[in-house]
Amino acid sequence: MCLASVGIDEQQRVYDTFYGEAGFSKTDPAEEKRCMNLDNGKLKGNLVLDVDVKSINEKLFDTLSGWYGVKCPKNDVPYREIYKTDKNNFTFDLYPPSIQIISRDGPTSFEIKCCSHETIGYIKSCIRKRCNLESDAEIRLWDAENRDELTEDESVTLKECSLVGDKKIEYSVGSRIMSNGDSSEYSHLSRFSSSPFPRGVCGLSNLGNTCFMNSAIQCISNVAPLRNFFLSDEFADSINEKNELGSHGEIAYAFASLIKEMWSDEKRGSSCVPRVLKLKIGRYAPQFLGYIQHDAQELMNLLLDFLNEDLNRIKKKPYIEDKDADGRPDEEVANEAWSKFKLRDDSIIVDLFYGLLKSTVECPKCGYVSVTFDPFSSLALPLDLKHQSVYVGPFALFSLPVTPLCRARDIVQSLEHHAPIAVDFKYVVTRMNGKRFDVIPMESNEDLCYEDIYVFKVTGEIYFKVLLFVKNDTILAPLLVCLERPTNRLSKQDLCNAVKVELSKYSEMYGEHFEQIYKENRLQFSFENEIFPLQLEEPIVIEFLGDTPVRQSPPIRLPVKLQNCVDLFLTSEQLGIHDLWYCKKCKDHQRAFKKFDLWKLPRILVLHLKRYRSSYPVSKNDVYVEYPLDDFRLTHLKDSPIYELTAVSNHIGGVGGGHYTAFAKNGNSWYSFNDNYVDKLGISPVSQSAYILVYSSKGVSSNGH
Repeated sequence: MCLASVGIDEQQRVYDTFYGEAGFSKTDPAEEKRCMNLDNGKLKGNLVLDVDVKSINEKLFDTLSGWYGVKCPKNDVPYREIYKTDKNNFTFDLYPPSIQIISRDGPTSFEIKCCSHETIGYIKSCIRKRCNLESDAEIRLWDAENRDELTEDESVTLKECSLVGDKKIEYSVGSRIMSNGDSSEYSHLSRFSSSPFPRGVCGLSNLGNTCFMNSAIQCISNVAPLRNFFLSDEFADSINEKNELGSHGEIAYAFASLIKEMWSDEKRGSSCVPRVLKLKIGRYAPQFLGYIQHDAQELMNLLLDFLNEDLNRIKKKPYIEDKDADGRPDEEVANEAWSKFKLRDDSIIVDLFYGLLKSTVECPKCGYVSVTFDPFSSLALPLDLKHQSVYVGPFALFSLPVTPLCRARDIVQSLEHHAPIAVDFKYVVTRMNGKRFDVIPMESNEDLCYEDIYVFKVTGEIYFKVLLFVKNDTILAPLLVCLERPTNRLSKQDLCNAVKVELSKYSEMYGEHFEQIYKENRLQFSFENEIFPLQLEEPIVIEFLGDTPVRQSPPIRLPVKLQNCVDLFLTSEQLGIHDLWYCKKCKDHQRAFKKFDLWKLPRILVLHLKRYRSSYPVSKNDVYVEYPLDDFRLTHLKDSPIYELTAVSNHIGGVGGGHYTAFAKNGNSWYSFNDNYVDKLGISPVSQSAYILVYSSKGVSSNGH
């Protein structure tokens, strides 16, 4: 069907389909302005194909522009040439390289326009041709932005070298003996010999949306036993070049080279360019080619996986058949699982980063229980704790994160820093039960996740709970009134007077109108007959009724403790309808209950705070997680190591963007790493932006033993 000849309805359908797939609003000028400079048709930076912009062929563009017109001349519309990458694949560059070539030895300067799959060898051949040099003339290339010399491997593509878009490359003709032009560079580096920073405090240049990689590398490089393993060249004896699951040692060598440069005296307080490591990672994990922002945790896991395979002491992995627990003791099954794992994976990465989780799955239909033990190198901790309404009496409402293991005392302690309560008073935590408040003991382990909680200040011993109904809606919040123990029957007037005295304390909070009502004695009370006569020590309840909502304080999201996140990770949950488990006893797929337990903890504990929800709509949880710097113990395991914080990867911003930084401990001081900028941290490394936490066991020495 020719698009030019279709009717109006069909035109609208094509238009709607195009914009729907591209994710654009038809009438959103802000979207157009964000993506493109309409004056010259040049795309703005950091756009993502099929997210920010959509590619169409010229025929479809001409059809659409004929129907609806364009806001700029056709010559200014961004066009891209398609080229062949291999036998069956074609692609194009959203940002084609436009490289300005500058001579280090003279005024020569010219521009090369090409595709990102051209190689370093192609650039050198262009320089030789343009400068009338011999075909075998030696050419050296530098990235003019960060003064980093580019790779000698002429088969490496511009995309692998992070050379896309507008770039400047300096070149020099001749041998690798240091020239006069190079000496200034080395004298520049020598200035850092007197740097106040210790070795290892070195930034990493951003190669184009690579802050995620820089943050992950800073965290890993400050794990002392791993760093020292690479600095000592001990790693070279462990390289497994024949392992097809690794990079044949390329990533391990690139990582070692970068670590040595970062921890050299010349780089103290300066920065390095992780170009070679990025090139090697992109070669074996193509999803990391290019310049789209990625997830730091994903990169960290992948880097550790490649290092594990490159350094694997197992030269030939045996086939190992899984074996069911079948009721055997956990100790036996766990030891068997760990031994089998070590028969296939045995490296310094396993020695440092790997632990063992016990996974228990129970069939809800027949009760069959399956137990397995699985190795892990990081724990992904959920942050979606249930937030319950906590009423702080009187007249304040807070949103408090609670877990199924949260006690009444934990609620009071969490509120102390954020609610108008003082530690020198006693407090009672209650729940609403029909028309009465039930007091929850402070040490009770009752589940507080599914009901509203009320916290009251108590000025004396509690002898009565009084059920009181208020018909007027001036005050509509629960109020706990403490009364002295009476010697005889308590009258209605005694109750009214006690309530008035308690309410008078809050007249200042509610202003002149409240005070006038109180002084004019316009507070009226009514009592339900069924609760009278009052008998001494008979349990009675206080309650306010009415339609006006409780006066709320501004919404406050209290911080979540790291231990709460671990508790939630280890809580039993029922699998979803799209994640069914096959029960070998029922012979059917079931929504089983699954629970994790910690069995063996690693020397280096990596905790990933799951701030992102991948299901629609994608969102980020910015809750503040309080995490300890020292003496962190996972109480769920009897023999848990004692951990201290080593590094933090931070993510600042929202979904699909933002920026990564890192904090790391060097010696006894903390430092901040923001790409190539480094500084001593003048504040606590506990950050609301924390995304990955790296802890080291206090029993681990600098050599990992």
